[in-house]
Amino acid sequence: MNNHALDRLTGIFFVALGLAVVAGSWVMPRFEAQGASPYLAPGLTPGLIGIALGICGLILALRTKREDGAERSYWNTVIGTASNRNRAFAALALTLVYGAVLFGNVHFVLATFLFVFAFVCTFEVILKSEGSTHRAISTLIAAALLALVTSFGSYYVFQNLFLVRLP
Repeated sequence: MNNHALDRLTGIFFVALGLAVVAGSWVMPRFEAQGASPYLAPGLTPGLIGIALGICGLILALRTKREDGAERSYWNTVIGTASNRNRAFAALALTLVYGAVLFGNVHFVLATFLFVFAFVCTFEVILKSEGSTHRAISTLIAAALLALVTSFGSYYVFQNLFLVRLP
C-alpha cells in the first residue's frame, strides 16, 4: 500500500472517530433543567475536539497528489528512518506505561515525576541525536528538576485551581 492510500485510510478513520466523539458528546446531559449555562455542558469540549478531529481527518483523506505526481505524505519523513522509528516507538511505549500502568496505580505526583524523568532521559541520553555533545550527568539533573516542577506544578494546578481530584 502506498503512502497516499495509507493517508486516505487514516483520514477516513479519523473522520469516523471524530463523528463518534461528536455523537457521544451530543447525548451527554446538558443540565439545562437546573439552569446551567450551555457552556458548562460536559459534552462541549469533547464535541469541539471531535469536530476538529473530523476536519483534520477529512483534510487528510481528500488531499491529492501534487501536480508533479509526487505524493504529499509525511510518513516517509516521520517513520522513514530507523532513528525516527525508535523515537516514535519510545514515545508510544513511555506514554502507554504512564497511562496504563502508572496512572491510577501510583500517586499522581510520583507517576508524573517518573514519566517526565524517563521521557527526558530516554530522548536526551539514550536516543540523543548525532553530534550532541552534552554530558549525561547534567542532563539527568535537569531531567530530575524538570520532573519535580512538572509533577508538583500540575498536581497543584489540578487540585487547587481546577478542583480536580487526582489519584
